Amino acid sequence: MGLNCGLSTIKYVLFVFNLLCSLCGIALVVIGGVSLAKITEFEQISDEHNIVAPSILFIILGSIVFIIAFFGCCGAIRESYCMTTTYGFFLMVLIIAQIVIAALVFVYVGDAREAFKKGFERVFEQRDVPANRELIDTIQSNLQCCGSSSFLDWGASMPQSCCSTGTAPFCVPHAQGCRSRLGEFIDDAGTVLGWVSLGVAAVELIGLIAACCLANGIRNQQRRSAY
Repeated sequence: MGLNCGLSTIKYVLFVFNLLCSLCGIALVVIGGVSLAKITEFEQISDEHNIVAPSILFIILGSIVFIIAFFGCCGAIRESYCMTTTYGFFLMVLIIAQIVIAALVFVYVGDAREAFKKGFERVFEQRDVPANRELIDTIQSNLQCCGSSSFLDWGASMPQSCCSTGTAPFCVPHAQGCRSRLGEFIDDAGTVLGWVSLGVAAVELIGLIAACCLANGIRNQQRRSAY
């Protein structure tokens, strides 16, 4: 079935758009995977919040975006009213889900930040426990921080993970304490995840509008062809 010039343009714009959406889906998976790899190491700090849940959600969301975008490409190229409307419906659901996820991230990131700062303080107070000591070393190395408030919390027993240069205990320690650094890390991670989710949703909204226009055009063309 041949479409008029305007609808043909929308058709190919939607096809290119879905290729870009596929890349967005891959980007969400990569961002979720990278954040999951970094955040998993800090999961033991707090039992109140599941810090890995947003990252896992982003991986799942990215996979769904990729699949829906592929479906949209097929619908546009085949000029299928059924496939295009189905694509538009799932895209609308996906946009709503991403907005909800972003809102939840922005709302709860503050609570998560405070919970993990308190959790680290509790772990640091029990730093003589080998498992806690190993966790503290991991956090200090990855976040480039030292002690709970500062390197002075360690006294003369400052570990190598505190050192920015040199060898402990006679080294230049990281200046920032891990409680504040951990709070910054949670804030930054939440901000990135939230805004990326909203950004992808905004891009997908353009695709939804194009899909609705194309589906409506295909339906009208089919009705005219029937007479």
